Amino acid sequence: MHDIFLSYDNADLPRVLPLVRALEGRGWSVWWDRERILPGRTFHRVIEDALRVARCVLVAWSSRAVESEWVIEEAEEGRKRDILVPVRLDAEAQIPFGFRNRQAVLLHDWQATEAHRGFDLLVEALTELLGPPSTQEAGPPVIDGSVPPPPPPEPPAEPDRDVNSVGMAFISIPAGEFLMGSADGDADERPVHRVRISHPFYLGTYTVTQGQWQAVMGSNPSRFTGDPQRPVEQVSWDDVQSFLQTLNAREGGTRYRLPTEAEWAYAARAGSTTAYSFGDDAAPLGQYAWYGDNAGRTTHPVGQRQPNAWGLYDMHGHVWEWVQDWYGAYPAAPAVDPQCPAAGADRVIRGGGWLNSARGCRSASRPKARPGYRAAYLGVRLLRTAR
Repeated sequence: MHDIFLSYDNADLPRVLPLVRALEGRGWSVWWDRERILPGRTFHRVIEDALRVARCVLVAWSSRAVESEWVIEEAEEGRKRDILVPVRLDAEAQIPFGFRNRQAVLLHDWQATEAHRGFDLLVEALTELLGPPSTQEAGPPVIDGSVPPPPPPEPPAEPDRDVNSVGMAFISIPAGEFLMGSADGDADERPVHRVRISHPFYLGTYTVTQGQWQAVMGSNPSRFTGDPQRPVEQVSWDDVQSFLQTLNAREGGTRYRLPTEAEWAYAARAGSTTAYSFGDDAAPLGQYAWYGDNAGRTTHPVGQRQPNAWGLYDMHGHVWEWVQDWYGAYPAAPAVDPQCPAAGADRVIRGGGWLNSARGCRSASRPKARPGYRAAYLGVRLLRTAR
C-alpha cells in the first residue's frame, strides 16, 4: 500500500520526479513508476490495484495532463473517494471542468532546493488528509545515502565450495552487515536500512539449470531449450516449492530453500554499496550480465559472464530470481536476519533478466509477481544452509 498515487502525463516526468523525491523525503510513500510493470501484466490492472489501495490521489495538472484520458480517469477516482489533491505544473493549464471547484496548489515555479509557499501548502494538505508520515515517529529515513555503510565483510581467501548430487555448485557466503535498498532507485527501494546477516550460508554459484531441474523433476518447463546448461525458466514460486521438497527428499534433509530477499541482496552486493556490484556506471554491465542490450532476446548457458566479487554468476540479468519473501514495504529501523511479511499477494523477484534495461538489473531493483506466475524470464537460485 502506498500513501500517495501520483497521476501525471508521461511528458511531465522530469518535472514530477523532484516532487516524488521531496514527498518521499518527508516520509510518504508514492506510487508513480509505471515502467516497473512486468511484461504480461496489463497497465489497467496494475494501475487500478495501485489506485484502489492508495490513501491519496495527487494529480499533477499540466497543459498535457489536462488532455490525457488516463489522468482524468485517475483524478475522477480520487474525486469520488474524496482523496484528490490537485497541483498545477503550468499556470496556464485549463483544469477540466469537473475538477475546477477544487483548489489546486500552483507549483509552476517550485524548485526542490528552495522554500516555496505552494509546496508548504501541499505538505499541509497531505498531512491533514494522511496524517504525519509514519517514519517521522521512528526517526527520519535514510534518503540521501549519507549514512556510512558498515565495513564490507571479507570472504575467505579461498571460499568453501561444494557440489551436490545433482551437480549444483554452491559457494560459502560469510555473515556480515550491509545497507539494503537504494537512495537513488525506485520508491519501494527506500528507506535504505542497515541489515545484519548473522549466519553464513551457501548460495548457488549459478541459477538452477534446465538439466538440474530435469534431473530432479523429470521435466523441463523452459521456453528456451537446446542446452541443459541454460537456466530453467517458466517456473513459478509455487513450482519452486515442489522442486525444493523433491530435492530435499533426494538429498536427505531440509537444507535447501529459497534465499530471503535480504540474503539475496547481501550476496548480490558482495560488499559493494553501488548500483551494481561492480560500480555505479552501467557501461560495463554487458561483461557481467545478459540483458536487453546483449542477450538477443534469449537465455544462454549459465556462467558465461563475469562473477561478482564473491564468485556468484548472473546476479545481474539473465533471468529474474524468486526469493522467499512476500512483497512489502521496507522498514526504517535496522534489522537482523529480516524475514518476509506473514502474508501478501505477490512474491519478490530479484536480479533482472534478458529482456530488461540496465536499470532493471541494479542490485536494489525489486519487482514482484504472483506466486503462480510463470514467464520465460523467471528462474531460481537456491540457498543451502551451513551445517
